[in-house]
Amino acid sequence: MSSTIEETATPSAEEATGALIGRIFEAGLGFMELLTIYTGERLGLYSELAERGPATPSRLAARAGINERYAREWLEQQAATGFLDVDDPAKAAGDRTYSISPAHAAVLADRESPVYLAYFGGFVPGMGAQAPAVVEAFRTGSGVPWSAFGPGMVEGQGFFNRSWLLGALGSEYLPSIPDVHARLQADPPARVLDAACGVGWAGIAIAKAYPNVTVLGVDPDESSVELARRNAEEHGVADRVRFEVKDATGIEASGPFDFAIVVEAIHDISRPVEVLEAIRRSLAPGGSLIVTDENVGETFTVPAGMGERFCYASSVTLCLPNSMAEQPSAAVGAVMRPDTFRRLAAEAGFGDVRILDEIKLDSQRFYHLTP
Repeated sequence: MSSTIEETATPSAEEATGALIGRIFEAGLGFMELLTIYTGERLGLYSELAERGPATPSRLAARAGINERYAREWLEQQAATGFLDVDDPAKAAGDRTYSISPAHAAVLADRESPVYLAYFGGFVPGMGAQAPAVVEAFRTGSGVPWSAFGPGMVEGQGFFNRSWLLGALGSEYLPSIPDVHARLQADPPARVLDAACGVGWAGIAIAKAYPNVTVLGVDPDESSVELARRNAEEHGVADRVRFEVKDATGIEASGPFDFAIVVEAIHDISRPVEVLEAIRRSLAPGGSLIVTDENVGETFTVPAGMGERFCYASSVTLCLPNSMAEQPSAAVGAVMRPDTFRRLAAEAGFGDVRILDEIKLDSQRFYHLTP
């Protein structure tokens, strides 16, 4: 009997160099393509094509109120990269008609779509503009505040969680937690805290799903709170959802709350133990806290998957500098593993921390905390 042992060939130095060159080139191309998505989203070009139909460069320029030469270059680039379709590439440049497929419109044009991702383009200008400040923060140990990254970052971060918050938080995820679901339905009406609320989607989703509750959302970023108030008005819950510019460390005076939630923010907070402790003290008897944060691995492994790579890249360029903008800082970073969060929660005085494995969401891990 004979056997064949398959050997895994180790890449040569030349092959490894070539692979890295290719990967960096692809990353650079992706960076520039995100900027073209930002341009199309800001100018409403995707929605023009999705809502009003195909267009030549001159027609799109007239409809969108932009320069025709820029319109032609953008349309050609978008078709070349596969984002848009073109009727006949052999036609003269000004005669070609460009369109967006329904599948791509869901990603690039429809803000209500659960797969809308055009907001990713908005991350690039703010993060790119602050790259020198991040470099300086590396040298000094200081940080870069959230407000420095600009409105595109604020709006984009809101969209990052918007679809699952509005689509599943109140209809699927919270109903799967019996004690939380029961209290949100019961009388007297529950008081809910949305801490580090951002643009308000968690509090709005809870108010829409549970029509008797009242919600207080707090966030130290004024521009986020302004958007949250506007979003509450648009979704018809402003009479039961209030947003305030406030640090969550001072929330105890606004309690007691029957339920609290923090969505993807603990890793960004300079003093997370103080915030968690303040929330714990603000809870009414029998109250509980849900925290969601990045769904990273239990341990550090290499090579990492795409999700963990995304979290590390976000942490280096945004999340860690933001958390270190205030000192002293716990400097948690976006890759907050479960053991780290359990330690923070224990230091804040929570007696029980349970990972809600029954809630399946690729981007987020759910923690249920009780005093």
